[in-house]
Amino acid sequence: MSKETIIKCEKQKPRFHAFLKINQAKPECGRQSLVELLIRPVQRLPSVALLLNDLKKHTADENPDKSTLEKAIGSLKEVMTHINEDKRKTEAQKQIFDVVYEVDGCPANLLSSHRSLVQRVETISLGEHPCDRGEQVTLFLFNDCLEIARKRHKVIGTFRSPHGQTRPPASLKHIHLMPLSQIKKVLDIRETEDCHNAFALLVRPPTEQANVLLSFQMTSDELPKENWLKMLCRHVANTICKADAENLIYTADPESFEVNTKDMDSTLSRASRAIKKTSKKVTRAFSFSKTPKRALRRALMTSHGSVEGRSPSSNDKHVMSRLSSTSSLAGIPSPSLVSLPSFFERRSHTLSRSTTHLI
Repeated sequence: MSKETIIKCEKQKPRFHAFLKINQAKPECGRQSLVELLIRPVQRLPSVALLLNDLKKHTADENPDKSTLEKAIGSLKEVMTHINEDKRKTEAQKQIFDVVYEVDGCPANLLSSHRSLVQRVETISLGEHPCDRGEQVTLFLFNDCLEIARKRHKVIGTFRSPHGQTRPPASLKHIHLMPLSQIKKVLDIRETEDCHNAFALLVRPPTEQANVLLSFQMTSDELPKENWLKMLCRHVANTICKADAENLIYTADPESFEVNTKDMDSTLSRASRAIKKTSKKVTRAFSFSKTPKRALRRALMTSHGSVEGRSPSSNDKHVMSRLSSTSSLAGIPSPSLVSLPSFFERRSHTLSRSTTHLI
């Protein structure tokens, strides 16, 4: 049970909060909260180690208990190292799960026991790969791969787990999960008036015959570009089993690779990128595929032949009989409609005779 879970349950469940307050007031708890009591065993081990070290200092060398104290101190150090290592692995797995939930369509093979998240960098794409120019791209550097995701244009609904916990919607869309072994060169783009905080990756995908250039501009100032490139090259070198990580970084001019960051923040460029995205959506929405004439003619001939070839069923006979009865009724004149004109003619003749008699 973690500290965050206890705090969350204490806020959401009043009875649990009252239970904690009642037991906290008892003398057995020493007016300590449940979170503090759970931390005490972890804190007690370093305290015991310090106590044993003090005992060792005040123990003479000829005392037979000194060797026992040294063994006890060594055992405590191993236990504390094991606890810290398990805690580090748990936190690393939690970070990977957070990435999986944040990135929509993230591959399931990203979850691995030997994988850990190293750094997260916010960038803007400067080329046509891995997405359109001007897209906001997030790079997740792991110890053996690089997850590339872009910002979602339309955020999906929230995810509610069976336990009632609501998870925020995925704000990123998966683009590519690239092993670090595919990175052949890391290009440090020189700073100019038209190019700021830019870098590029020369990648050789297994399905391509030539290298592919991925250029980005870093948007966050928390991590300097130099530190980020060194960190990336170090993990690339570890993946491909090379000791000279510095040789993977190459300094390049922006003109040689046609990299430019001048129009990234202008209003006109943002409007043009928005128009380009809208035109792509409209093109996809109105792209109707025409049916081939040969296939359409074959379908019509097949349906016509099946209607002519099969024998009429009972339902067809019933419909045909109703149609024939309707046509036969249409040919019989209605007596009421035929006799109406003659009826009015006789009535008018009788009225005219009576009027003449009165005159």
